[in-house]
Amino acid sequence: MNRNEYMAALRRALSVLPEEERASALRYYEEYFDDAGPENEQRVIADLGAPETVAEQILADYRELTAVPQQDAGSTAAKPNHRRRGVPPWLLVVLVLLAIPVGVPLIGGLAIGAAGTVAGLLIAAVAVVLAFVVVLPLTLLVAGVALCGFSFALWGAPASAVTTLGCGLALFALGVLVTLLIIKLCTLFVPPLVRGFVAIIRWLVDKLRGRTRSNGGGTQ
Repeated sequence: MNRNEYMAALRRALSVLPEEERASALRYYEEYFDDAGPENEQRVIADLGAPETVAEQILADYRELTAVPQQDAGSTAAKPNHRRRGVPPWLLVVLVLLAIPVGVPLIGGLAIGAAGTVAGLLIAAVAVVLAFVVVLPLTLLVAGVALCGFSFALWGAPASAVTTLGCGLALFALGVLVTLLIIKLCTLFVPPLVRGFVAIIRWLVDKLRGRTRSNGGGTQ
């Protein structure tokens, strides 16, 4: 067997390799023969061994090299795909059911507290207005009556007595006018204010009752 026959047999044995790999292997052995020279051709053939044996070694090396990426790809594909899961729906339902006994009294307490605050402010405002309404005309009336009574003690000095009596009558008349004005204002503004206050309280109570009924119906 000469060089050409050896390389032809090796080419046939490596036919299962890809073209590029087969050409690279054949080129290596062609250069091996070239380096040894024509006079050492038989010695090279004897050292290499049968072409089939050389081809088996080349194929084994190729399978070993190509097995590493395939194994990596398989191991990568075999990795479990961990999904991030959100909160389960049943857990949300349980949390809502547990929050209802706490949330309903809390909301009711806040609503009652807000209603009480509004009612307290309205009552305080009404008390201040009523105090002003009662104190101012009463003071004018009492001061007018007092000056009129005091004028009788001054008849020894008629001028002072008449002046004091005039001031007393003026204060009394002013007190009467203020009283009438306040009564008129009260008849105009107090009923709407009272109705508005009652409407606010009724609205808050209705809201509280409606929310309590809806929460109670949802839990049954």
